[in-house]
Amino acid sequence: MNLNKEEVFQRAVSFLKERIAQFQEERKAISEGILEDDKSSAGDKFETGREMLTQDLRQVEGQIKSNSALLEELYRIQSIKGIGKKVREGSLIKIGDDYFLISVALGKLALPSGEIYLISPASPLAQQVLGKSPGESILFKGKSMGLELIA
Repeated sequence: MNLNKEEVFQRAVSFLKERIAQFQEERKAISEGILEDDKSSAGDKFETGREMLTQDLRQVEGQIKSNSALLEELYRIQSIKGIGKKVREGSLIKIGDDYFLISVALGKLALPSGEIYLISPASPLAQQVLGKSPGESILFKGKSMGLELIA
């Protein structure tokens, strides 16, 4: 598989922007629902429905905030240029048949050239490989495997 680090970043940025846009649309729909909900004779039912919408709104706003923070962090990591001699934040690595970008915790992304996992530097796997040199072995999926630094 021929992975381009910039392609991975672009796909991740697009993915996060799409996710944020979806949450913003959801927030708009919930806000409109709250505004359109007028008090009926069943007062308790109205208050319960309104409270549920308010809770949904808080959850969606939390998701927007969380994904926006991930996007900002991704931009920061993307600005790290150059390839080091050791694995660091922003490194694109290969372990066995799997590719990883140490950046933000997004999980698996599908690209035209294949699949890649975006993992946080705080993840157990990243903690195991940070500071390692290409060719060093690590324990992965119960096996000792070599580490390859792609970019």
